[in-house]
Formats: sequence, C-alpha cells, structure tokens
Amino acid sequence: MDFLSKYLALVGERPELFRNTGEVGEVKVITDPDRIRIEHERLREKFRDTGKPENWIDIGVLAEDEWEYVVRDLVEFADGRIGGWRRSINRIVTQGGIGSVVMPVQGDKVILLKHFRHEDRAWFWEFPRGWGTPGLTAEENAIKELKEEISLAPQKILQVWREPTAAFFYADMEDGEPRTQDGEPVQKIELIGLKELEVRIMDGDITDWFTVLAFLMAQKRGCFVI
Repeated sequence: MDFLSKYLALVGERPELFRNTGEVGEVKVITDPDRIRIEHERLREKFRDTGKPENWIDIGVLAEDEWEYVVRDLVEFADGRIGGWRRSINRIVTQGGIGSVVMPVQGDKVILLKHFRHEDRAWFWEFPRGWGTPGLTAEENAIKELKEEISLAPQKILQVWREPTAAFFYADMEDGEPRTQDGEPVQKIELIGLKELEVRIMDGDITDWFTVLAFLMAQKRGCFVI
C-alpha cells in the first residue's frame, strides 16, 4: 500500500484527525482523493522545475509505528495557496490512551530525573512522564509511569491540568529511595527543594516544557507555596 492509499484509509478510519473547523484563517486539510492527486502532481512538477526532490512533497502516511503516524497533508492556506504540511499524530491517543506528567514530591523535596531524549539527542532534567496506555485512565497511567521511572507509588495524586493528549499531576510520594528500572534512559535522580527548582527553571537549567508546565499549574492550584 503506497503513502496515499494508507492516508486515505486513515482518513476513512479516523476522520476527526482531518477535520476542518470552517473558522476564518485556518489551514484547511484537503481530503478529496481526486483533488489530492491533481494538486499533488502540480506540486511535484513545481518541485522538479526548482530542482527539489519530488519526494519532499509526497502526500500521505510517510511513516508509522506503534506510537505515531507521520503524515503530510495536502492543505489550503487562507490566501488560497495549496501546499503540503507534515505533522506527527500520536497513535496512542487515537486508541484512547492519555499521556501523563507527574510532579512527584517527597516530604519537602521534589524528585527530578536526568532523562535522555532521543529526538533531541540530549539530556533534560524533568519530572516522570510518558505516553498514554490504551485501557488506562490518565491517573492510572501516571501511577504506572511513577513506578517505572522512580519505583515509588503516590500516597496522594491530584490532577492539576489537562490538555487533549496529556494530563498533568501533583503527587505526594511514599517514603523510600527513588530509583529507576533497568533499561530506562535515566542518568541520575535528584531530590531538590521547591525554591531551587524554581531558580533552576528561571536560570534555564530546566527547559523541558512538560516539567515547567506541571510545576506552574501545581503552584497555581495551591499544591505548594514557595
């Protein structure tokens, strides 16, 4: 099955992933098969004329695995221009899984992980987080991530914010030494005070936006005072 055939099958199975709101200024996704084929050939010709590889404008499902789809949509911009626009679609969310981000607090200390992120080829200080698991609620998934990444369970867990693909939590953790499971890309675990956490965020030492957002929303919800 080629890129476009897979794409059209996905459009049929998951139309909500390709919806247009009809609001002024939106970038519209074109899903009519005949129009896609006609406009795609025009774009390929344009790329050929300008010396660009034609596969740079392939429309369809470019790649997929158990975690996500990488697609390039044919789109119409607000000024009427037609082009291709690539995006990643979280496959787990389409199956009902909701990702989780957890700010784990043990006593007066916050637990931080130095975690390797392959997409950036770099290390980041961050809170435990992970993809959703179909069949688990966001809270159940958060507890699973805590056990996998720091081998501890929460005594109390509170959702502080929610967006379409992930839920953010504040958790009072059980006693015990946090440690990661074998195979997790975690270099070290630190326990630091809330004030130090705030300073490290402001200084740019902690840049993971999931972690920063979890911290800010937990503070806004009154989970702690600095």
